[in-house]
Amino acid sequence: MSKDISKLLNEWEYDSFNHVRRIVGQDGKEKLQVRVELGILQMEMDGRPDGKRPYGAKSLLDYYELLLQKHISQHGDDEGFTLGGEACEDLRQEGLLYYQRYVLFFELGDYERTARDTERNARLFDFVWKYAKDKKDAEALEQYRAYIIRMNVAARALKDVQSRNYDSAMRRVRNAIQKIENLPLTENPTFLFEKNRSLSVLRGMLKDLESRKPPSKIDFLRKELARALNEERFEDAARLRDEINKLEG
Repeated sequence: MSKDISKLLNEWEYDSFNHVRRIVGQDGKEKLQVRVELGILQMEMDGRPDGKRPYGAKSLLDYYELLLQKHISQHGDDEGFTLGGEACEDLRQEGLLYYQRYVLFFELGDYERTARDTERNARLFDFVWKYAKDKKDAEALEQYRAYIIRMNVAARALKDVQSRNYDSAMRRVRNAIQKIENLPLTENPTFLFEKNRSLSVLRGMLKDLESRKPPSKIDFLRKELARALNEERFEDAARLRDEINKLEG
């Protein structure tokens, strides 16, 4: 008999500012729970979000990649391997599951898993783009390419910030901006919207990182040198200049 979950819902009232949590499931593994207005969603932290193993594979994408490898082993190359409309739609729906989860991971500050899931979906985009029989099926995913690049680099950059590696974070963001700018031009409205929005977000992020980056030792010494000269502390200025010259090599 099905169980009433009213007690569980009452213990965790819906709150748009507190709607995601980690719990330990009956199997002893950590789970992700989301409180929505009409109930609770639960996802696996790793593997496919719904815990299913289609055709015994880790995911549907893994299954089709296995079929590709079998095709190559039989024919010597991937010539003739294609994905029909139903396969592409099933893969797109699976991608949505990962999307829903990585957005929550990002909100929780789990940047490692956010990066993992966005890279996985980027792999899905590449696979469908290459093998979809009808390019319209591939374009249905490709219109979100800029968004997934943005989410991936934002997660990786923020992970760098946690380690106070601002140079790496800024380098990642600059590379992502260039990558999005160089995406093949298309008149698809969703693609254009996501491209412009992603560029705006990443440029804002880069500006924020530049303002938050602690000054390097050489920057600090240069400021001290300027202050010493302004205050006519010439001995201090000479010492600071020597230190700067040593650092500059």
